Amino acid sequence: MIRVAKKSDYEKMDSIFRAFVKALCIREYDKKTIFDWAGKPKPERFVLNAQNGCTQYVKVLGDHVACFVELHLEKQLLVSLFVSPNYVGMEIGKEMIEFLIIKARNAGIKILKLDSSINAVNFYLRNGFIEKNKRDFTTQNGVVLESINMECVLST
Repeated sequence: MIRVAKKSDYEKMDSIFRAFVKALCIREYDKKTIFDWAGKPKPERFVLNAQNGCTQYVKVLGDHVACFVELHLEKQLLVSLFVSPNYVGMEIGKEMIEFLIIKARNAGIKILKLDSSINAVNFYLRNGFIEKNKRDFTTQNGVVLESINMECVLST
């Protein structure tokens, strides 16, 4: 089931983010960058994102949050998508992208944008996004990452 995230989900979302970065981004970024990016637990980041216009969704399997996404409709931006390393390879990320595309289309968005970490580019390419350019992206922790600016055209 995919549902709107609750404040009670924020600790698990933070845990998923940190586990994903540590487990799946290590091939593309050096250890110091990973350590700084994952940082210490900071579930309040999701409170701030919600206050700044993000709608947050979680994919729940049984009693477990398996994936979360943050979508900023006004900015036409997919802010984040992270799958628990325990559920990688189960098509959950693809399901969340399909869900978000429907939400974005229903909101009248014609082009959905995102900044992808290097390790996630192929995932987004497989799910309808195209590369626009490389750029440096500054995370909420203040870490500067090499990233790829991507877009998905949603108009039919």
